[in-house]
Amino acid sequence: MASRKSLISMAADSFPIAKEEITRYVDDLVAMRRVGEESAVVEAETSTAKDLARLVNRVPLVFPRHVTDVVAEFDHAHAGLDTVVEPVDAAIRGLTGGKEVSLQIWLSGKVPYKFSRHDAWEHASRILTDRGYQVNRTGSEIAVSICFTPKAAIVGVNRVKDSLSSWPGGEIRLSKTPEQVSRAEFKLEELFKAYPLPFDDLAAALDLGAAPGGWTRILAGHGLRTTAVDPADLDPRVLRLRGVVHERTTAGNFLRAGRGRFDLIVNDMKMSPDRSSRLMIDAMTLLNPFGFAITTLKTGNHHVLAQIDESFAILSEGYDIVFARQLRHNRNEVTVVLRRLD
Repeated sequence: MASRKSLISMAADSFPIAKEEITRYVDDLVAMRRVGEESAVVEAETSTAKDLARLVNRVPLVFPRHVTDVVAEFDHAHAGLDTVVEPVDAAIRGLTGGKEVSLQIWLSGKVPYKFSRHDAWEHASRILTDRGYQVNRTGSEIAVSICFTPKAAIVGVNRVKDSLSSWPGGEIRLSKTPEQVSRAEFKLEELFKAYPLPFDDLAAALDLGAAPGGWTRILAGHGLRTTAVDPADLDPRVLRLRGVVHERTTAGNFLRAGRGRFDLIVNDMKMSPDRSSRLMIDAMTLLNPFGFAITTLKTGNHHVLAQIDESFAILSEGYDIVFARQLRHNRNEVTVVLRRLD
């Protein structure tokens, strides 16, 4: 029986770790080969992209960002836009999802093609439209992914719900706004697109190590009364926001004082992953039952999976790990969403 192929994406620097992670957990793995700067093809005996997505969410696996079933692969010499769209019809019919699709064009690394990403999308969209499809950029049940790499073009078709991300290659792009006080805000904004929290059920948040206040600003923008803990100054714009209170002390001192109860506690401080994880265990005393917590694990580049294993073991003493991913706006770190067990 022929093996199944899935196209996955990950951060360019994280391919070796992603391969180690996939090798550890995909029981029927045949091979994993890098095809672009931040793309790889996973070949398995029977596992589909849907199976991989379920595995990523269940374990969780940290480094895959996007996954789709491979329906065709063309070398550079035969990767014209008309050609790569040809196998899409049969693949979409196999999913029985109707005639509405999201078209995702993805350039992975320095590609030799003369057309731009925009030109590729417009051309492929016209072809699919001529064949009777309603083509969108996002929002459809089925996604058609065309990934152009330095040596090939890879075509994937998959249900968006089984793809980990509705963005091409999981590449969420965010724009800086005049209100932004730190680039760290992008991490939280991206997280809430990848894993939306039930903000209607949350009222009070605690931001540990908040200065200059980027995460506090995002939380306040979602309507949360936010206590920002940091000995350093907050940006004056953040202090003016409704519901923001600045506690000028360290996270440790604030937790020991035991003041307040919160529905969400976040921590983006620069500390080792094991220390950050133990801090989140200490923070449980201020977290309401079944409340959420978010932390970033600053793993660096060495012994990454070992650090993640240790951190997950610590965090599992008091939390369910409901989401963990190296997001596009993470640099040598992992964003983790936790939910208190009781």
